[in-house]
Amino acid sequence: MRRGAVCCGLLFILLSYGYAGQRTETDISGRPFMLYFRFDKAIVDSGYLDNGRTLHHLEEILADCRLCERIDSINILSFASPDGDHSYNERLTHRRSIAVKGYLVWKYPHLDQYRIHSRPQGENWRELRRMIVADEHLPNREEVLQILDRHKDTENCKILLKKLNGGIPYSYIHNRMLRYLRNAAICMIWIKPDSMPTNKVAKISRQRQLHVSAEGCKTGYEYRTPYPQKLPEATFHRHPLFALKTNMLFDAILIPNIEIEVPIGKRWSVNGEYMFPWWLLKSNRYCLEILSGGLEGRYWLGSTQSREQREVLTGHFVGLYAGGGEYDLQWKEGGYQGEFFIAAGFSYGWATRITRNLHLEFNIGIGLLRTNYRHYHAQDNYRTLMWQENGNYTWFGPTKAKISLVWLLNCKIKKGGVE
Repeated sequence: MRRGAVCCGLLFILLSYGYAGQRTETDISGRPFMLYFRFDKAIVDSGYLDNGRTLHHLEEILADCRLCERIDSINILSFASPDGDHSYNERLTHRRSIAVKGYLVWKYPHLDQYRIHSRPQGENWRELRRMIVADEHLPNREEVLQILDRHKDTENCKILLKKLNGGIPYSYIHNRMLRYLRNAAICMIWIKPDSMPTNKVAKISRQRQLHVSAEGCKTGYEYRTPYPQKLPEATFHRHPLFALKTNMLFDAILIPNIEIEVPIGKRWSVNGEYMFPWWLLKSNRYCLEILSGGLEGRYWLGSTQSREQREVLTGHFVGLYAGGGEYDLQWKEGGYQGEFFIAAGFSYGWATRITRNLHLEFNIGIGLLRTNYRHYHAQDNYRTLMWQENGNYTWFGPTKAKISLVWLLNCKIKKGGVE
């Protein structure tokens, strides 16, 4: 290594690069390595394809604290295969970048996390085209290439590929190519110049010494790949400001209700709820009047790495809640009124994403409910209420159950160029 080089020492690349039925592997001397993700997953899995070998090479480099001190930056570029929903794939590539970053921060705590930058790239159409050109056995290959070249609308392109010749070419692509596009990330590790121990390089590369010229460092490592040589200046992702919710169990029995949940980081959120049915039905024969509100603090479960990969306000959570209100409940002649009741306890729930801004949440709470009440009897055609008795009532057990529809109000957060 030349000591006079302005920049450069070591380039290590993890990249989604391969042709039909083949995988391109490299050593530490600078050629591409691959790190794959399973279908629709954003978890670094050492048991998938050749990830174990890739992670072993990372271990040889990053386990050395002295070597890590010379790292200038780690840029993680992630990709998805061009199948499925485009907007979902955009989010998936972001989650995959975060997954690799989370793995590095967890595995190597001595790394400076502010030098690790996520660069999600989206669907990898260019590499798919290159793989198709290289595979002479693909049915209707020329027609497939014409579709790719003539249709810039990616969603329309996917539809045409699936319809071509009864779906035979697409089935071939799906079974032989897409796994090498959708389940991968690129990691580039640049090590600052000067004194990297020669024996360390020999140990890592096994049989090769690393030689990178100063001119090569200026232009960057050249390899055949669709990925941009210039990293994007900035990318955006959506972060929920708050979520509006309604409990569909209450909606089904005509009890109006609304909830607002505000996320606090990845782990915490605060949920507020309000219920306000105020019905008098059939000439005062039936009464359903309730005004109640409550607050709940929630802790979202999962490891640090899994929380980084998940969308905010999704997954499993536990909570502590408290609330109260007043009520008037009447069924024909008999009824109960309570000027105040209180309920508090522990809750457990799970939420999942339905569409871009829509989630579905399940929640159950167990705790203590206490109320004072007055029992009455309606007379004079339900115009007069005769008090029968007063009392207190205490209940311990389930105090709430919810199946909630959740709508998220998002804001755009700038990432990448300002990291």
